[in-house]
Amino acid sequence: MNRKYLLLSFLTPLLVRTVPEILSWPYPIGFDTLIYAGAAINEKALQAPPQQIFKTTSLLYIIYTLLYKLLGDPLLPAKILGPVLTGLVGLAAYYLARTLSYSERTALLASALATTYFVALRVSWEMYRQMLATIFLLAYLATESRNPKGLKLLALPALAFLTAWSHEFITVILMTHAFIQTLTSPSLKKAAQRALPSLPAAILFLYQLYNPQKNTLEVFHTTLYYPSQLQFTAYALGFLAYLYLPLAPLLAFGLQALKTPPLKNWTATCLTLTLLPAITPNMDFLWFRWTILLVYPIAFASALGAEKLLNGQTPLKPRTARVIALSTLILNAVFTATYLVLPPEHQYNKYFGDWNPYKHYIQTSMLQSSIPLQDVEPTIQAALWVDSQPGNKTLVLHEAFHNWAQLYARNTKLVRVNEQKLSSPIRENTSRLLLTAAQAYSRNSIVYTIWWLNNTWYNMTTPPPQFTPVKTFKDIAVYIYNP
Repeated sequence: MNRKYLLLSFLTPLLVRTVPEILSWPYPIGFDTLIYAGAAINEKALQAPPQQIFKTTSLLYIIYTLLYKLLGDPLLPAKILGPVLTGLVGLAAYYLARTLSYSERTALLASALATTYFVALRVSWEMYRQMLATIFLLAYLATESRNPKGLKLLALPALAFLTAWSHEFITVILMTHAFIQTLTSPSLKKAAQRALPSLPAAILFLYQLYNPQKNTLEVFHTTLYYPSQLQFTAYALGFLAYLYLPLAPLLAFGLQALKTPPLKNWTATCLTLTLLPAITPNMDFLWFRWTILLVYPIAFASALGAEKLLNGQTPLKPRTARVIALSTLILNAVFTATYLVLPPEHQYNKYFGDWNPYKHYIQTSMLQSSIPLQDVEPTIQAALWVDSQPGNKTLVLHEAFHNWAQLYARNTKLVRVNEQKLSSPIRENTSRLLLTAAQAYSRNSIVYTIWWLNNTWYNMTTPPPQFTPVKTFKDIAVYIYNP
């Protein structure tokens, strides 16, 4: 492969993804990044007994914790891993595109769309475990497509194992692909050749699902509560259209790419699990995550569509085809730029702001954390102030503030109040949940919470009246609970 294009496939997404990290410095963006940081401080991933190391998809946690021990800062690994993992996804996507006979320029475009399209950026915003597994899966599919022999043949089981150790959703895509390829094999010998490389992933995946207390396999799922299955279907299809409409002109001429086994099986898996709740509402495997995961095969198809339009390989007039291709690519470059640099409070791109009915799943900006970035420093000061108070104290915190307090309030009991799961359209009453938690802990300790002074977030302007502000840090206040 041309080294110039290989380097560009890594550096382009890395540099693009670095932009929001610079603009948000020194704090990380995303929700899950703070969970990784909290786990690193506790070193749970490194202290687990040997039999538990592979029981969960813990590889990212181990990498993050090792970086924390090396750098001495729980937030810096998040700032580094976001761009680096994005760059590696781009490199792996380019590798797969080349093995699928894409030209160098088309493969580079597929790599760019798979990492800098706004849906891909939403993945890189916080889904580090998923990105790590995607790198291994793309490498697995590329190596498999090259009819590997020798060392490459040995690499397949290792890549499959690492995929299963990184993220369960990506493992499902891998296992489904291997299963379909095995079933469609022309001979038993070929079936064995296709099935065996994925065996380590299958064994590890089953080990992760096995519950020794109940002696059974347990698969996480939720139940959706929609007035009707038809309404959910319309909502899910609307989400699908919202995510990929900006690429529709390219996608329309590149659908042929989805006929190749790796992309076809990936697409079929994601579409099935996106729409599964329409058939069985009590079997929701976080449907929206699968819709987001379609970004990778759609990036490949869109890149192929762009190539056809630019090369005059469509029924359209060559000039018209080039205008469509270039206009679509320019539009998406503008979308990428606005998603990267405009804060959510001033997102002037209405497609992400006012016109976005799916803000629970696709955030309005990359410059976003569980709280506005300008409120992070006051929140840290508030957590440190509570931590410095004498006596037995408890911080009852909405998950948005708990993510930050866990890093700084090390001498205070922390109680987390979670939002309703995203799989449900029904939102919990945050005030009621906060009050219930405070009542439970007020007998044995002084109970505090942290919230804004007068700003409606998570459907709550101020805490319940039983909470009184005792200390303020700009727009953030510490409240004490008085039963």
